[in-house]
Amino acid sequence: MKTIHKILASPFLWGGLLSLGFYLPIHKGLIDHPLIVRYFAGHPVEYITTILFFIGVAILGIKYLHVLSQRQLLRQSPILEPCHKVNVRFVDRYLEILSRHEQKHGSSILTRRLRLALNFVRRCGSAEELDSELRYLSEEDAAKTDADYGLVRLILWAVPMLGFLGTVIGITAALDHLDLNTINESSKKLSEGLAVAFDTTGLAMTLDVVLFFIQFLVHREENNLNQETDKQTDDELRGRFELGFDSEDNSQVIAIRRMLETVMTSLEQLTTRQSKIWEQSMAAANQRFSQLTEQSAEILKSSLVSALEDSLSHHARSLAQAESQLMDRTRETTLKFSDALKQNAAGLLSLQEETVRQTEAVREVIGTSSQLIKLEEHLHENLATLAQVGNFEETVNSLAAAIHLLNGRHHFGDYKRA
Repeated sequence: MKTIHKILASPFLWGGLLSLGFYLPIHKGLIDHPLIVRYFAGHPVEYITTILFFIGVAILGIKYLHVLSQRQLLRQSPILEPCHKVNVRFVDRYLEILSRHEQKHGSSILTRRLRLALNFVRRCGSAEELDSELRYLSEEDAAKTDADYGLVRLILWAVPMLGFLGTVIGITAALDHLDLNTINESSKKLSEGLAVAFDTTGLAMTLDVVLFFIQFLVHREENNLNQETDKQTDDELRGRFELGFDSEDNSQVIAIRRMLETVMTSLEQLTTRQSKIWEQSMAAANQRFSQLTEQSAEILKSSLVSALEDSLSHHARSLAQAESQLMDRTRETTLKFSDALKQNAAGLLSLQEETVRQTEAVREVIGTSSQLIKLEEHLHENLATLAQVGNFEETVNSLAAAIHLLNGRHHFGDYKRA
């Protein structure tokens, strides 16, 4: 019986049935809307995404029906009879009442929590820690409720991942069929691959948003159910029991409790005093540390100042020495340059004088050349005259005199140049 109930409560069974009920009319042609066929039955990734979505819807639907049934059972409270404080010996009687209620109306979160709390009181023999136990049970139910959504969170994560997977598959198929030589045919296949990529992503994101919204609503209703159960449990049990089994035990417990309260008060006072002493010690230590820090800062400052002054003075001396050396070298270089300039000037003057002498000599040579030309002309005239007269001896004597005259002038010019 339990196995059949577990199978009937399986979200995978109901998710598969929902998927079958959705896809069967599409494949039979009863649903032929182009958008539905394109986005839900166009690619295997779309099938998987839709099936996961229906499984998530089935999980949330089962949880919502469970919440409704538990809220209906909460309306059967109060379960325990109302009374003033009773001895913890009545725990067995309350457990019997709780069992009869479960046989009549069925088990619920409230009855389970009441049973756990009553067993705790019977096991401890006291209701002194009942409030802590109730808080623990409430936190445990809240943690269990949150853990029950683990599969839904996994589906909420897997659906977008399937959309991205479809995007990768579609883009890969589009790039595989891309051929620039047959651009018309490849463009059609490219558009088909991109359509698969975008359709799977769009379907996954849409179904994920819808599933997330449904999960938010169901989770909020289940949290409200837990809060109502907490309130009902507190109304049923809080303040119902005395501290022990009998009055003698109660007096002993009270005495022990007072003694413990006295000890706790003393401990609190000691702790407070120790805290004050510790604060004073820390304040003194902080003050001493501040003073030491200030003294260290002053010492460090003075040391840095003296070190900087020594360094600056040494640097100034080094700069002055370097400057004097540079001035001396500059002076020596200037003197050497001046001497070289003077020597160059003297050389230029001597060269200029020699140039003037050469120019005068050239002028004299030019003048002598002009005189020789004139003498040559006179000689030609004389020769012509002699040729006409026929006196050869006189002509020779005239020619010798002219040659002697030219030699004398030439020697005079050489002496003058020397």
